[in-house]
Amino acid sequence: MGLGVGVCGGDGGVVTIKQAVESALLFAVDMLGLERAKGARVEEVDSTADAWLITLSNSFVVNPDDPPTLSLWSTGKREYKTYTVRKSDGEVTSMKIRDLAAV
Repeated sequence: MGLGVGVCGGDGGVVTIKQAVESALLFAVDMLGLERAKGARVEEVDSTADAWLITLSNSFVVNPDDPPTLSLWSTGKREYKTYTVRKSDGEVTSMKIRDLAAV
């Protein structure tokens, strides 16, 4: 059971990485809202037999009245989420918080 946002693989084939990223971005905007998803970046792409795992980051906004940082070179705090996108139809089936390893 998916969560309702996705793109079609077209020609009945497997969804491409680019299409999977598009699905993840659309899902982020739908679930988090435009302000919170603004400035999203693709951080990681991984694959399983059936799904793409797309990690996106966006500026972390502590005060909802503060605008997110839009600079690509921002050193501000970011939040990371991994989206599971089915390869068969591009539907997002999960969104999980991605914890970063300590460096």
